[in-house]
Amino acid sequence: MRGILVGLGFAVILPFGQASAIEPDAPERLITAEEAVGIQARRLIEERSGPAARADKASLSALTSFYASRESRPIWIAQGKLGLRSKATIDEIQRADDWGLRASAFRLRQTNLTSNPSRQELAAAEIALSLAVLKYAHHARGGRIIEPSRQLTTYIDRKPQLLPPSVVLTEIVEAEDAGAYLRELHPQHPQFLALRKALLKQRGVSEENGIRQVRLPAYGPQLSLGKRHPDVAILRHLLDAPVEAGREGAASDPKVFDVTVDEAVRAFQRENGLYVDGIVGRNTRSIFGGGEPATVSEQMLLANMEQWRWMPRDLGEFYVTANIPEYQVRVVNNDRVVHSERMIVGKTDKQTPVFSDIMETVVFHPFWGVPNSIKVNEILPSLARGGRVLQRHNLRLQYRGRPVHPDSIDWSRTDIRKFHVYQPPGGSNVLGEVKFLFPNKHQVYMHDTPEKHLFKQNERTFSHGCMRIRNPLRLAKAVLQHDRGWTMDQVNRTVDAGPENNNITLNNKVPVHVTYFTAVADEDGNVQALRDIYGHEKRIRLALAGRWNEIRKGRDHLAPVKPRRIVRPQYNDPISDLFKQAFGF
Repeated sequence: MRGILVGLGFAVILPFGQASAIEPDAPERLITAEEAVGIQARRLIEERSGPAARADKASLSALTSFYASRESRPIWIAQGKLGLRSKATIDEIQRADDWGLRASAFRLRQTNLTSNPSRQELAAAEIALSLAVLKYAHHARGGRIIEPSRQLTTYIDRKPQLLPPSVVLTEIVEAEDAGAYLRELHPQHPQFLALRKALLKQRGVSEENGIRQVRLPAYGPQLSLGKRHPDVAILRHLLDAPVEAGREGAASDPKVFDVTVDEAVRAFQRENGLYVDGIVGRNTRSIFGGGEPATVSEQMLLANMEQWRWMPRDLGEFYVTANIPEYQVRVVNNDRVVHSERMIVGKTDKQTPVFSDIMETVVFHPFWGVPNSIKVNEILPSLARGGRVLQRHNLRLQYRGRPVHPDSIDWSRTDIRKFHVYQPPGGSNVLGEVKFLFPNKHQVYMHDTPEKHLFKQNERTFSHGCMRIRNPLRLAKAVLQHDRGWTMDQVNRTVDAGPENNNITLNNKVPVHVTYFTAVADEDGNVQALRDIYGHEKRIRLALAGRWNEIRKGRDHLAPVKPRRIVRPQYNDPISDLFKQAFGF
């Protein structure tokens, strides 16, 4: 091997290790051939030529600083060729598809060196591999969709778990195994690894490996009493209306729409605010969740794996997680689920946001403070019409801490956001007996509800954004047992004898993760597909495919609302039945 001596405008080739470049600012200092490659690499970066021209500014700046801190010593070049560390790194990057990324996104062509590469080729390979490592780390940590709340929808309040480029370069240089370091950049959560395993299996077998759920098709014939159709058997399953042999009007054939199904359909229509006629037409079908059965596809797995890249690396030793498409809340202690319960989430136009925060307080017999969105969009129109909405729902009105009678206000000229509208505790309180507070900018939380019948539905999108829990006292027990050693009896005594708005501040704050995973693996690694009720999975798919212009972000009902001016009409208009549904917030 040879070294290079570079002086004031001349270069001398010397045996390797004896001499090297002499820079003008240090004419007596000798450098090795590898350092000369490093200097050439820095110059290419600073000139923004070759592969460096396509890198982002942060990566270029980090590379420039990193090589300067190493006195221009290269990372990957040794003895005039790519070393063993570089080969392990290249091999791992070329397996990016196995981790849900795209190997084609990393330009490694310039690392294919000839048998006797020039210094220019070595410098280009050095830069290309360093940039590929930084890009791989960026993608592995979720950087392909850098701002989900801006690029997809404001309901996804997540940020990629990115590492600074300087940290990536420092850590991979210090790592004993560069390939293992790259693999560990991906999420290490069991669910992510299970989805990755399913992805590898999906790519190695035929499409018939998809897992299907039973759902009523969104489109089909009108079903009513006496008709026979395969969809009737699905209705029986969804409505828990089994064949009742011997009952008058009951059929022995599960595909026949008999009196048992008719009664169940009418109850379903009544609970969901539909016209009660026992006929399953387009509207009734749509409430069942419609659409084709969810299937575990490669695109679904990739979209869900991407969401895991945005999750906190450490979920917590003890935490609460609520997965929207599952309508399920869980309490996890040391990676073991210790409590699980059904929940209700926001309607499709009043969605529950996706975010993480910290639970600080459990409140028994809570007051309900009506949020501005409901004040402006639901209450104000009724008040302006002279409606008695406050009285009907036992709501109180205050201004600067003092009670106010609604009839004393000209609501066509008043900003209702300046008033405190609340509902005191009681049997009709929309929050029920307990609520769980994890202060967040979306102003959503978990709480009880008096409308227990809604938990019987498979599709439970009924709220204004908050999460209603079927048995919240057991959730309170799980949290307070961990925090204070409470038993179920202590929770019940607190409910029975405690004061109104009884705030129990947690000694140990509990992480809460509200998620939107449409692909979920069980303990055996089998993946269940869930319906994309809010369209988030579709948005992520489009983004990963680069089809940004096709993404429909939608309106955020939780965004700050503006004051509304309403002209008082000359007649009273009864409040719409839809308003009652608003109080499932």
